[in-house]
Amino acid sequence: MFGFSLAELIVVFLVILIFVRPSDLPEIAHFFGKMFYRAKHWYYHLKTSLKEMEKEFGVDDLRHELSRGIAEEKAKLEDDLTVIVDIHGNEHRVPNVSGLRSDLTKAELEEEVKKENEKNKKS
Repeated sequence: MFGFSLAELIVVFLVILIFVRPSDLPEIAHFFGKMFYRAKHWYYHLKTSLKEMEKEFGVDDLRHELSRGIAEEKAKLEDDLTVIVDIHGNEHRVPNVSGLRSDLTKAELEEEVKKENEKNKKS
C-alpha cells in the first residue's frame, strides 16, 4: 500500500500516538476521510471531463481511422512480402521473392515456396 511496509506503518502510527493527543485522533481521521473523499470526487470529475472531451473532439473516430489506415498499409506491404519458413520453423518475411526466380510464374513461385516451407516444417 503506497510503498509502505506494515512495520513502517506501525512506526508511523506509534509516532502519531506519541505526538497527537488521543482526543484529537477522531478529528484527524475525519479530516483525512474528507480529503480522501474530495480527491476521489475530483478524480471522478476529471475522468468524466476527459471522456466528454474525447467525444467532443472525435478521438474514437480518429483512433478508428488511424487503425484502418495502418491496416490498409500493412495489407499493401504483406502483398509485397513472401513468407519463408526456415528449418527451425521460424517464419521470415522477405520482399519480392519473384525477383529471385523471374523464370517462374506467380502460381509456380507460390507452389515452390509452399513446397520449401513444408519441407522445412518436417525437418
